[in-house]
Amino acid sequence: MKLTAARTSNKLYANIFLSLIVCIILTIVTLSSTLYASFEKIALSNIYASEKSSLSQTSYSAKSMIENSTNYALQIYADPLLDKLLHYTSPGNVETNAALNRLNAYLNMNYFIHSIYLYSKNSKTVYSATLSSVNTVQSLDDFYDADARMLVEHFTNYKRLAPIPRAIPVQTPFQEVKMANVYTFVFYDLQGQSKDLDNMIMLNVPERWMKDAITSLDMNKNGSTFIIDNKGTLVTSTDSMPFLADLKDKPYVQKIRTASANQASDYFVDDVEGVKSLVVYSKHEFTNWLFIRVLPYDTIMGKVETIKKTVLWICLVILLVGLSISFFLSRTLYKPIEKVTSKLNTLMKEKRNNHDKLKQNFLRQLVHNSGFRKPLDIETQLSEFDIVMDPTSDFIIVLFVIDRFDSFSKQYHFEDRVLLRYGMMNIASELFSQIGICECIDIDEKTIAVLLNGSFQSDHAWMDTVKNVQDAAEQFLGISLSASISRTGDSLIEISDLYLEALQQLKYKFTDGYRCLLHSRQHRPQTITPYIHPLGLENNMLETLKLGKAEESKKWFGEVVRAVDPPSYIVYNMLFNQLAFSLSTTALQMDKNTGIPLDYDFSSFIHHMHKLETLQDVHNHFCELIDQLCLGFKDKKSSKHDNLIASIDNIIHQNYADRELSLFKIAEILDLSPAYLGRIFKKLANQSVPDYLNEFRIERAKELLLSTHAPIEEISQKTGYNNSTYFYKVFKKYTGITPAEYRNNGT
Repeated sequence: MKLTAARTSNKLYANIFLSLIVCIILTIVTLSSTLYASFEKIALSNIYASEKSSLSQTSYSAKSMIENSTNYALQIYADPLLDKLLHYTSPGNVETNAALNRLNAYLNMNYFIHSIYLYSKNSKTVYSATLSSVNTVQSLDDFYDADARMLVEHFTNYKRLAPIPRAIPVQTPFQEVKMANVYTFVFYDLQGQSKDLDNMIMLNVPERWMKDAITSLDMNKNGSTFIIDNKGTLVTSTDSMPFLADLKDKPYVQKIRTASANQASDYFVDDVEGVKSLVVYSKHEFTNWLFIRVLPYDTIMGKVETIKKTVLWICLVILLVGLSISFFLSRTLYKPIEKVTSKLNTLMKEKRNNHDKLKQNFLRQLVHNSGFRKPLDIETQLSEFDIVMDPTSDFIIVLFVIDRFDSFSKQYHFEDRVLLRYGMMNIASELFSQIGICECIDIDEKTIAVLLNGSFQSDHAWMDTVKNVQDAAEQFLGISLSASISRTGDSLIEISDLYLEALQQLKYKFTDGYRCLLHSRQHRPQTITPYIHPLGLENNMLETLKLGKAEESKKWFGEVVRAVDPPSYIVYNMLFNQLAFSLSTTALQMDKNTGIPLDYDFSSFIHHMHKLETLQDVHNHFCELIDQLCLGFKDKKSSKHDNLIASIDNIIHQNYADRELSLFKIAEILDLSPAYLGRIFKKLANQSVPDYLNEFRIERAKELLLSTHAPIEEISQKTGYNNSTYFYKVFKKYTGITPAEYRNNGT
């Protein structure tokens, strides 16, 4: 109970402490997340503003390129010298050379122009000025720039003085054709309402114009800036993408083209070639070009990451401080709450314990003496203890008894035994409540009772439940239970009679064994004739016991037990008491005969016998006794014989010089018959008493022959021989030589 209270107290403190911790953590997480999100948003906005400004500058360069190209195109168109090339059908050589010189002058004065083409419809001729051109006058059909011919033929598909990105061939004096990336600006003048082209001026501006502008504005070199047209074609080359590369299938390009339809400039974060990047775009209205700036996200957010780490460290410090504060604060808040809850828990436990104790006391009194109470009084008390019983229904009592209770008591402490009985009652209550109303009663240390109330149409339901309780107790608690079931009663005042009936039935556990299920419906054979003690079988058992034949003695013991028919606990009880007395008497007689007491406590044997619960246990108990008695009798016989040999040896050592010492005199001293003494000695020593006496005397004579100078006659008298002649004969028999020879040889 103290452990439960401590757990409840710790749980309450833990809840308070955790609540404060959760509040602090939520506050810190919310604050840090908000700060980080704000930092990220502000940083991205600032970067977007900066990059948008950079893209605007790039866009301004494109605008400048367009304006310069427009001015030069108009200037060329208005030049009188070049007018003859544009409008004459076949200008003279002088006029042509002068015009070409002027065209080359325009080319050389403007470094940003790669080449200039003039097309005249009247002469079907293209006049070109390039830095490395070989042929400057060619017919349209023979002109080396095939894309230029297409521009002339499909001029209506192109906007006037708008950049057209192209890769054009460049002729060299060595007839090597190279390609140059340019933006072509076309200018043509339609006469009146005519839709036919009269003439055309084409200015080719090198791509480096825009690349130099982009490079000059990208000071940090930490990103990539490029331009695509409205079809998704790259119009400025990069280190990783060639000029006029098709980018329309790139996911981020698709996203830009879709978004630019509604918004001229914006930014977003997306994967660009597998790298998380910030993408900023700006749309040029005149050309419909999209100026794109791609910046690796990790690079631009480095400072924000530093701020984030700083914020996290600050939050961690705040968290540690908060935990310390919450620890002391929770302690302070918990103390008054702990006092109140402790008092409440104590009161609730006392109330619950008192209620349970009173309820169990009432139920125990009910099963012991319900016949002495009025049914109305019983019903009133049942209501007081919230016990729902229907007096009009049937009643049954089931007793569960713990098997091998003596071993069970030694295995578990008292508190543990109480908990195990409580577990047994829980199992029984849960299973029996499925078939009717039940109440479990803690009768004593080894017995619980289950009071069943209901309409029991079939015996199988509750008998199966009893077996289920036995199985569950063994499976979950490791306890073997025997059960006794009363008959069915129909009133409250019969409960004590039902209990006594179930209690009386438990005596049959002695013959049925452990985990038995006893009930009044079982047929028990009745004794017709009085039991007669099998004295002859008992005598056979005792005789084989005296002889130390344990197996035969146990066999006769089994015959004595089987003579009880029909099996009866009372008869078995009297029989085993009689057998214990007989065995004790036999052991005492053996003690008296041998003079050596048997070390066995028959009082403890009988006391333990009455604690045994089954016939098999008693049978094993007696078999153990028989084994020990037989072993003791054998030890006594062995000890008795050892004492006899020692006594004979002692008599010979002390009286070997006596000429009258013989088997008969030794038997007389020991109060035994000479025949018995001689037989026992020869069996144990493998020689007769006279031989042993002569051997001892000869050994003494040999000692005297070597250690003294006494005459042989005197030595023969000292060793118990009447004359020297017989001494000589015996000495030579045992040594093979005469006494004189033995002395002379010194061996």
